Amino acid sequence: MTKAKAKIKNKIKQKARNALKVKIKNKSAASKRYKVTGTGLVKVMTCGKQHNAGSKNRSRKNRLKKLKVMREESRTHAYRCLPNSF
Repeated sequence: MTKAKAKIKNKIKQKARNALKVKIKNKSAASKRYKVTGTGLVKVMTCGKQHNAGSKNRSRKNRLKKLKVMREESRTHAYRCLPNSF
């Protein structure tokens, strides 16, 4: 077999190997809970707004609407769950 034919066969084999690679998936639960900003910070919903909202005043409920930035210690867990977000 000539060198040119061997090169072509190797290229075809490489393409077949690359096509079989598995894509990395995000954890669906994490993708629903966390949002990653452009600078790499992770935003999370604040807790305490889901139920018993009648006893909480309006300003407190408005404050609980906003997303908070996740602490740096917990951020590595979110990064591991969301590999495609970075």
